[in-house]
Amino acid sequence: MSSRFPGLRSNRGTKGERLLIVGVHTRPAVASANRSGYGVASADYFGDIDLKRLADTSLSIVEQKPYRSNGRLAENYSDEKLLALARRLEGDRIILTSTLPLRSRKIAGISGVRAKKLKDKAYQLKKVKKLNIALPKTMVVESREEAVQAAEEIGFPVVVKPALGAGGEGVVLARSPHEIPEIYERSLVQEYIRGRAISVSTLSYRNESVAISTSVQILGSRLAKARGFRYCGSFAPYSNDERLLSIAEEISCLFNLRGWNGIDFVEAKGEYYFIELNPRFQGTLDVVERAYGLAIVDAHLAACDGELPEQRPEARGFAARLTLFASERCIVRGNLLKLCSDVPARNVIIEAGEPVTTVLSSGKSRSEALQRVKKKAGQVYSRFLFSVPEAF
Repeated sequence: MSSRFPGLRSNRGTKGERLLIVGVHTRPAVASANRSGYGVASADYFGDIDLKRLADTSLSIVEQKPYRSNGRLAENYSDEKLLALARRLEGDRIILTSTLPLRSRKIAGISGVRAKKLKDKAYQLKKVKKLNIALPKTMVVESREEAVQAAEEIGFPVVVKPALGAGGEGVVLARSPHEIPEIYERSLVQEYIRGRAISVSTLSYRNESVAISTSVQILGSRLAKARGFRYCGSFAPYSNDERLLSIAEEISCLFNLRGWNGIDFVEAKGEYYFIELNPRFQGTLDVVERAYGLAIVDAHLAACDGELPEQRPEARGFAARLTLFASERCIVRGNLLKLCSDVPARNVIIEAGEPVTTVLSSGKSRSEALQRVKKKAGQVYSRFLFSVPEAF
């Protein structure tokens, strides 16, 4: 079986290997594995209808039903629920798309337990400090009082974020002491670096690493009905700057990563400021595959077996991705399968602030890809989402 996105190892999935893919959001990885010919079982949170069609077997925390709310991720999700579903499924190898405390010799990549440790942003910064890499001034705090004191020492504006957060959730830009939020968990107060949020993904094995893609992160997009630093999507490629790619490879080796992972930076003042390491599959998977012509799941498994590309791949085109959020409580009218990915069932109710769907586009230029994805987003909001009252 051939793939639309030729990988670094061809037709690997035709050997009959079955994968178990587990995470809050698995659709991109399941789609990649499906294109490469693998059998796939999936355990995820959202239970979107295109995921159900792509996977041979799929179990989800959310059971989407017409005229019923999908609920709120923050209230309904737990690692324990997801792991309970995963234990009901089988696979020759396991791919984690989220940092989960799963113990298994079948895991391809970083173990769930080790990924949990690597997820700690304070630990990351302390370790990266050994390298000659630009870092924002940062202090670790455990109360609002400590946060205010740290902010005054660093100098406003500052970014306040949970040490173990992800996806931009809980990240606040504070321009004065009054905007410092209450602190309920160990957090970072960080110098605000105004610049472009970029991400580099790498394929790694032990002390070797190859940077394979660069992308720009879309954070807090008005078009996607999201605020602040919430991750909404990305577009690729961004830059083939040797210095940026070398820094990402150096960081990957420092943490002894394995497989496909991502590193976030802010480009400002002629520097690349390290922000965080994401020791897991990235939300950029769709755009990386489209822009670079790679089969990421295939490449990830090959890297976990010690097979890295001999050289960095070059982009073949441009791609953009945008996750759309509900600005109010709404119902999904019509079939989004031809327009979107991560497709909710028809007539389900989406709560305000929750993710609705994902739009993807490609183009011969960055502007063309972005314009196409913006057009699709407009069609979703104008034709398929309708407000519903709380009593509905």
